Amino acid sequence: MKKILFVVAMLVSALALNAQDGLKGTWLAGGARSLGSTKVHDTNGDKIKADTYSIMPLVGTFITPDVAVGGALGYGYSKVDDLKTNTFTVMPLVRKYWNITGPLYFYGQAALPVSFGNSKYKGIDASKVNEFGAYFQLSPGFDVIVNDWLTFEVSFVLVNAGYSSQKYEEGPTDDSWAINGNSINGTEFGDLTVGMKFLF
Repeated sequence: MKKILFVVAMLVSALALNAQDGLKGTWLAGGARSLGSTKVHDTNGDKIKADTYSIMPLVGTFITPDVAVGGALGYGYSKVDDLKTNTFTVMPLVRKYWNITGPLYFYGQAALPVSFGNSKYKGIDASKVNEFGAYFQLSPGFDVIVNDWLTFEVSFVLVNAGYSSQKYEEGPTDDSWAINGNSINGTEFGDLTVGMKFLF
């Protein structure tokens, strides 16, 4: 009987220790990818073709049982007729998780995306515009842990504030700043994303 009680006590201690550790030391990996092509006609009846491509892998690690830090690197490309745009993004982020019940978690994410790139127009009046943007984003989300290595999540941008500029080749620089808040009661969520990520 003493041996059984000892084994039960050891199991309870191990479970308690595991619960305290949570996901500390666990790495996560995910990201976003998109590819698209559109053909429309302008008011003159001319056909306009738009091709877009973007990729943004994300990697992070849990530094405490419920806080993860990480970052994402992104690249985006678009071509609309003779206008080509290339954009690079660097986005450090931090997430705080709260367990709702079982495998369901709520999290809040704060991120600082910084983007830079250029747009080039190849035509009679060939020109180039250098673009820059720095933002602060708050994004709430829900995460469901399926097993030891896979989770599904959904999130949206609640607040987006930042600065952007456009420097024209041999011309002026246009700049702007804005604060955008997306209502939870609205008919559209700000940048709603649904996806999966891997734990290792």
